Amino acid sequence: MNTIEDRLRNAYRAATEPIRPENIPALPERATRPERAKTRSRRARVLIPLAAAAGVVAVAAVIPAVTGVFGNTPARPRPAAAPKAPTGTAYVINSGGGTVTPIDLATNTPGKPIDVSGEPVAMAITPDGKTAYVATGATTGGPEPTSAQAVQPIDLVTNTAGKPIDLQWPADAIVITPDGKTAYTINGFPSLAVTPVDLATNTPGKPVKLSEELSAVAMAPDGKAYVTTTTVNEFMPIDLAIGKLGKPVKLSSGEGEPVAIAIAPNGKTAYVVSLPPSPSSAVITVTPIDLTTDTAGNPIKVSAKPGPAGYFGQPLAIAITPDGTTAYLANGASSTVTPIDLATNTPGQPISLSGKPGADAIAISANGAAAYVANQPTSTVTPIDLATNTPERPIKIGHGWDSGFEAIVTVP
Repeated sequence: MNTIEDRLRNAYRAATEPIRPENIPALPERATRPERAKTRSRRARVLIPLAAAAGVVAVAAVIPAVTGVFGNTPARPRPAAAPKAPTGTAYVINSGGGTVTPIDLATNTPGKPIDVSGEPVAMAITPDGKTAYVATGATTGGPEPTSAQAVQPIDLVTNTAGKPIDLQWPADAIVITPDGKTAYTINGFPSLAVTPVDLATNTPGKPVKLSEELSAVAMAPDGKAYVTTTTVNEFMPIDLAIGKLGKPVKLSSGEGEPVAIAIAPNGKTAYVVSLPPSPSSAVITVTPIDLTTDTAGNPIKVSAKPGPAGYFGQPLAIAITPDGTTAYLANGASSTVTPIDLATNTPGQPISLSGKPGADAIAISANGAAAYVANQPTSTVTPIDLATNTPERPIKIGHGWDSGFEAIVTVP
């Protein structure tokens, strides 16, 4: 049957078949005028389909990729996107050395350490990425140590430290509001207070008394702050301006002390990390909390290795990728980082680092290409390629246990 498909196929063959001299009928030596006219007419019939097929060829160049009419030609696959390379800068706190060290994430090269007053313990970056504020919470070195109760700004354009902002009490943590106007320092024992700092003038306000000692604090994108305390397994909002704790969300009774909080980029869910309930336990708990309903979800159980003899505490830290799909939990005792799929709340295969105690703090590059894990005992920062969850060559910083890598942050 001469279908439309058959006619298209024949036209395509006629359009693509080369014209050879032997295919053109030869004229008789003594052709009459009418015979020559008939011959020209036959030639015209050969050329007319060719001319008409020019439009068919243009269609044929498109149709195979879509329908496969002419031989089921598959569409060309798109080239795979090139893997993202990390961009920006990481800043690592070295409390033992009293410095903050920048790392160029494009080359994994540490820069010149920035000297700060006292022993830095926490750091927060303004939303515009131009200034870091470093909280110092212990004492300065020397034969007669003195209290270093301050927050110190660092200009991240020039990597130079500014004048320390004196506080009444040492700070354990610091957060900055999304509008970049105010920083709040959390002052632990014995003060149990929160101190506001006006970032337009770098002036501290009056400390506000807290009713509980806080173990972790995080700022949500909408400007609400959330905390955990050292006394009960609860997670709660806090009004930092007046130091008032809101309605608590109870965590599982089988969990240890909550020590870290990460909030998803969309601000809808918080993830609270709790220590193992006992030193011999091999389970870390990450509890998702729906911030729209203030309800705790099913705890995510992550296998953990108990700390070795002589290793005090079990540093735990958590960071979430910018797209909100994965959380990375750093376990200081086992020197591992565990990815958690946040769509299913399922932990993946742990990523092993040095094998020695480490993984004290973690941050993720702004483009989500890599995580950076600060390891205090080895004085290194280990990059992890997040496309493959593969650790790369550690970046050497500091001088051993005195490094005190308390925190690491990244900026674009």
